[in-house]
Amino acid sequence: MRKWFWYLLALLLAGLLAWGGYAVYAAYQGLKAKVAALEARVSAQEEAVKGLAERVGKLEEEVFKAPAPPLSLPEVPAGGGAPVWPYAVGVVAAALLLYLLLRLLRGYEAAKASAPTPNPEDLEASRMTEEGGPPPPSSR
Repeated sequence: MRKWFWYLLALLLAGLLAWGGYAVYAAYQGLKAKVAALEARVSAQEEAVKGLAERVGKLEEEVFKAPAPPLSLPEVPAGGGAPVWPYAVGVVAAALLLYLLLRLLRGYEAAKASAPTPNPEDLEASRMTEEGGPPPPSSR
């Protein structure tokens, strides 16, 4: 019985190897078909790109053959210009404000210079009367 067991085991192992080999071969054939399909797609896309490149080349030739004006700077449009009166009004208003400001400062300086300086004795007398003291003798 041992003799048959080893033969049966070898036969089973050979069957498994044959089945595994066939599975690998089928997978290889499937991959080979996929690669062929991809190669066909790439070649078709390559042909499409070549066709497009030819069309672009023809269009470039047509564009470069077409007459065109020489390259130069564009002409400046003759505009009427901006109105001047807002600037003139602004300058006059600024001059008037500056004049009034200087006149105000001059008047403040003149009023400050013409104001009498208080006498220290008068300040002391007024302070005394505010605090309730008798009026100074010179004012009676």
